[in-house]
Amino acid sequence: MSADSSLPPTSELYPSRQLVERHPHLLNDHRVAWALRRRRKNGLSAAGAVFESPCGELLIHEPAFLTWFLGLAGRAKPRRARVKS
Repeated sequence: MSADSSLPPTSELYPSRQLVERHPHLLNDHRVAWALRRRRKNGLSAAGAVFESPCGELLIHEPAFLTWFLGLAGRAKPRRARVKS
């Protein structure tokens, strides 16, 4: 989190497990953990979707994360279409 970014409403911040529970059709624990581990490289931090709580837990801004995850904005590397052989 950068010093110039403002904190979004707390009703939009979730730990990764709660975010997965809210969107089980899109997300699973492994996908979210992978995205959080590589947040600086994959553009998730730049999208303003991750905040660190005072206790060290990462909180995810749901609207920004879903916008990033769906590829609508901020993805560092676009997804390639899967081709069936």
